[in-house]
Amino acid sequence: MKHCIGCVVVGFLSLVLSLQTASAAPVKGQRLNLTGAAFICVNAAQGGCPQATFDPALGFLANAQGTWVANVALPGQTVVAALTLCGNFNEVGSSITATLDSVPLTASSGFPSAVPMASIQSSGASNQTQCFTTTTITNPTIVNKENQYYVVVVVPDNDGVNFTSVQIEY
Repeated sequence: MKHCIGCVVVGFLSLVLSLQTASAAPVKGQRLNLTGAAFICVNAAQGGCPQATFDPALGFLANAQGTWVANVALPGQTVVAALTLCGNFNEVGSSITATLDSVPLTASSGFPSAVPMASIQSSGASNQTQCFTTTTITNPTIVNKENQYYVVVVVPDNDGVNFTSVQIEY
């Protein structure tokens, strides 16, 4: 009887350890989608972003002139594979940029500085919704114990450029 109880206990501990090991593995093949509704205007106090509205029927941030930021919450130890910017870019000579930033939680002096992990820019003008992607990622592993993460979108001062989302593949 003692032998059977020991087998059950050892079997249970093996199962628990295997589940812990499996859950600690980095997540792959996922995508975080940040719609325009996730972003807040950074320069509202300086008069930027005054006419912006999120259109829930069309799913985009209209008249989003200025600088916008959204929090990024990804599981620790995942590896960022791509950054994608989507929208309707119908203004000749204008483009939107999206940058995924990492900021250390602490600094030895003053405030820590943002470190760009990836950046993408729209190009061309067409009356269609399209996406632009980069797979060039600097320090792609998410370390939540040491850093915070966010996306910054900069929209030029025009009314023909609207973004629908920023996606992060991991």
